[in-house]
Amino acid sequence: MKIAIVHYHLQPGGVTRVIENTLQAWEENGNEIEAVAISGRTYPGDRLTNTRVVRGLDYASPKEAIDPKVLTERLRESAKDALGQAPDLWHIHNHSLGKNPSLTAAVSMLAESGERILLHPHDFAEDGRPGNYLSLSEVYQRAYPTGPNIHYAALNQRDRGFLAHMLKESPSPVHLLANAVPPSTPFSESQEDKTWNLPENLLLYPVRAVRRKNLGELALLASAHHDFHFANSLGPTNPEFTPIFEEWKQFGKELDLPLTYGLGEHTDASFPEMVGHAQSILSVSVAEGFGLGFLEPWTFSKGLCGRNLPDITSDFAELGVSLANLYDRLPVPLDCISSVTQLKETIQSALEQFYLNYQQNLPQDGTETAFQSMVANESIDFGRLDEPTQQEIIRVVAQSPELQQGIQKHAGLEVLAKDIIDRNKQAVAEQFSLTSYAQRTRKIYQELLAIEDNFSCQFANGQLLLDQYLSPARLNLLRTS
Repeated sequence: MKIAIVHYHLQPGGVTRVIENTLQAWEENGNEIEAVAISGRTYPGDRLTNTRVVRGLDYASPKEAIDPKVLTERLRESAKDALGQAPDLWHIHNHSLGKNPSLTAAVSMLAESGERILLHPHDFAEDGRPGNYLSLSEVYQRAYPTGPNIHYAALNQRDRGFLAHMLKESPSPVHLLANAVPPSTPFSESQEDKTWNLPENLLLYPVRAVRRKNLGELALLASAHHDFHFANSLGPTNPEFTPIFEEWKQFGKELDLPLTYGLGEHTDASFPEMVGHAQSILSVSVAEGFGLGFLEPWTFSKGLCGRNLPDITSDFAELGVSLANLYDRLPVPLDCISSVTQLKETIQSALEQFYLNYQQNLPQDGTETAFQSMVANESIDFGRLDEPTQQEIIRVVAQSPELQQGIQKHAGLEVLAKDIIDRNKQAVAEQFSLTSYAQRTRKIYQELLAIEDNFSCQFANGQLLLDQYLSPARLNLLRTS
């Protein structure tokens, strides 16, 4: 079985790691699969032994993008040169992300020519990336080819469901293909830990600061839990987020909260030492792709507490990973907000700008739909609010023992028992191992190769996908800019 794996680049990061793990999985499990990884940049690593660079495959704006016919021919020639023959099938990552419209068009050409293709989107131009979406305007009608020879693979149940809805009239199936989670060496607390000056009773949020990581919720939890110390690990690299990050740091100091933003920048302790010292790992993110943060802590032999994302993690429980201690929403009373009218105006403005960025028409009841999706029982989900509103609420909570008790009750933060941690660690090891991943990908490949020739290619209506991601009921004010 000869496979051509395609991505814009093979620089260190999420998709490259997935490709590296895929090939390692096949090698370790004796699968008779020969693969080449084709990208637009030279691979800087050493885990992939068969790679090719194709000019014109790297990120490119519509003005910079090469002729799709040229790119298609280069892909074919490169794959044939590396494999000794044309590939049995193509495994293409993020073809519709809007990073290079020529790749999107080239995939449509491969599909129309009858190639067997597995399209593997990790991220979507339709999901809060209007610039990417608009870069596809000339090719968007052909962005999602369909046919029995074209399969899709999604990282989570939400994306799988959205894709399946778009493809419901087509013969293209959508597989759930969660990433592998290689085992980690358990981190242990350093015997000389005190020299690192790490806070006691630490709940560590091991993420770099970006807006969707919902840093304000750390401050809310810190305002209600005085027995824990809350911290995220690293500051931002995106200069656009630096002012907000600095504002949160100052806000925490002003309220004297048991809270450190960018803990790694305040200690000489390594990341393993910070994890080893922590009582538990914490997550309050409001948006993820695969959901590695919900699985990796168990491989460290650490528990997890905080916010759940059910549309990402819903299948984890079926695979034996219990996240029952996490909360799906963190409600705070509406009367903590001085002006609900002002909040609705903020929602209206965010929706108008969001839909304008996508050149779509905002539904007439969009603002009320968004607001009602945030509210239940006279309370609103804290994690869906913008930073000024979050800070207003935290100031109120910090002065109210009654509200603090309510936050404690709903958050349910605790250090999990060892047997729970061990069970989840075992489930992750079994269900998300390289072996399991190798078996799943091979099964999809075999289904594709079993398809008889003489099939036709159609194109799905991408508007059906966009409408699902752009729905006002999904609005989160931390993801509107």
